[in-house]
Amino acid sequence: MLKKQVNFIVDSQGNRIAAVVPIDIYDEIMTLQKALWTNKPGERELYRFMVKDAEASGYPVGQRYKPGFMVTQGSTASLEQAGSLRQAVIDLRNNLLVKGVLVRTGNNYLFADDYLFNSPSLAASLIAGNNRSGLDAWSNDAGFTLKQSGFGKK
Repeated sequence: MLKKQVNFIVDSQGNRIAAVVPIDIYDEIMTLQKALWTNKPGERELYRFMVKDAEASGYPVGQRYKPGFMVTQGSTASLEQAGSLRQAVIDLRNNLLVKGVLVRTGNNYLFADDYLFNSPSLAASLIAGNNRSGLDAWSNDAGFTLKQSGFGKK
């Protein structure tokens, strides 16, 4: 039986710059990568955000350092609204209600259509009814936030 060993290529200062692994370890890594990456080409990775009476999903749109955020149809938003909620969010919520993008359904609002927000924070704040950092609020199925996934960084 062969001993599984990882070897490293080092630079002139002794820093590791590459790893050489046995092919069976490489194959295991590739299988794991495929299992973690479940999106098919052209599909977008969904992010979710939940607060006490609302649950929404969507995906970032545009540039990684300053993405917009598309909230998908069927998502819900809280009826409650904090006194500290920015006026721009309140105005947008009222506008979406008038346009029929948001519809009241008992104890929350329902997104009747997909809606593209200027930022993940604007989307999260409208959904929660209080001010939120969207880069921290939205997370994918693996539990990584937008910020941890590299969004919002130049």
